[in-house]
Amino acid sequence: MASGKEHTLGTLMLTPLAGLLAWHLSDGDQAVTALATGGCLSGVFLSPDLDMPTRTVSETTLLRWSWGVGYIWIFLWYPYAMFFKHRGISHCPLIGTCTRLVYLAGLAFLFQEVLQQTMEVDGQLMFWLKDHYLTIAIFSAGLAVSDIGHWIMDNF
Repeated sequence: MASGKEHTLGTLMLTPLAGLLAWHLSDGDQAVTALATGGCLSGVFLSPDLDMPTRTVSETTLLRWSWGVGYIWIFLWYPYAMFFKHRGISHCPLIGTCTRLVYLAGLAFLFQEVLQQTMEVDGQLMFWLKDHYLTIAIFSAGLAVSDIGHWIMDNF
C-alpha cells in the first residue's frame, strides 16, 4: 500500500508521460496536451484518497500553501468522504474518476444556484460545460491516468 507522499510522487512522474501521450495522440495539439497534462497533475488534489475521513497528505500540503483555502477544500469534500468507503468504488479506475468529477460538477451547480438565488446573478455560471464536452473529456482522461497510477500503486 503506497503512502500519500508516494501517490503524489507517482502522479508527478505520470504527468509528463500523460502529456507526451496526449501530444503523440493529438499530433502535437498544444491545447489537448495541456488539458491532459493538467488533468493528470490535478490528480494530486483530486485523488481517489478524497474518500478518506481523515486529512490526506495532499490536503495537508494544500493547507500549508493556500493561506487557508485548503480548509474550504476539505469542507467541500467531507460529504464525499462520508458517502464513499475508502478504497471502495471511488478507488476503481475510471468509475472512481467519474464519481469525483460528478461530485465536483454537483458542487459547481450548487454554487451557481446559491449565487443566482442570493445575489440575483443573471446568466449561466457553468458556461464552461456548454459545448465543451471534448475539453472536459480530455481533462478527465488525464485525471484517469493519475487514478490508474494510484490504483496500480495500491494493488501491486
